[in-house]
Amino acid sequence: RFPFPPAIPAAALILSYLIGLVAPLPLHRPHGALWIGLVLFVAPFFFAFWAARVFRRHNTPVNPLGEVTGIVDEGPFAITRNPMYLSLMVAYVGGALLFDLAWAWVLLIPVFLALHFGVEPACI
Repeated sequence: RFPFPPAIPAAALILSYLIGLVAPLPLHRPHGALWIGLVLFVAPFFFAFWAARVFRRHNTPVNPLGEVTGIVDEGPFAITRNPMYLSLMVAYVGGALLFDLAWAWVLLIPVFLALHFGVEPACI
C-alpha cells in the first residue's frame, strides 16, 4: 500500500511535464480551459479539507493506513464514498488543464488505478 496518496497525482503531473519536454504531444487545451482548470485544480482541496474535518470529528484517522474506527456517512461522505480520492482525481484533471499537460491525459487511467489499487483497501 502506498503511504501518501496525494503524491501519486502530484508525481504524475510532474512526470507528464517532464515527458512533455522530451516528447511533446500536439494537444493543447481549448480556449477557456485555463479557468476551468484553475477551478478544478483549487476547489477539490476545500472538499478534501471538509472531508478531513468530518473524519476528525468522528475520531477516524485521515491516514488511509490508519485503523478505521467507524463508517462516516455525513458531510461530503453523503455525496461520495471517498471524497478525498475524488478530490485528488479532480485536482489532477484541473492540473492537466491548467498547466496544459497533454501527457497527463495519457497518465489519467494509471493514476486512477494507482489510487484505487495502491491505496484503497482490497475489499472494494
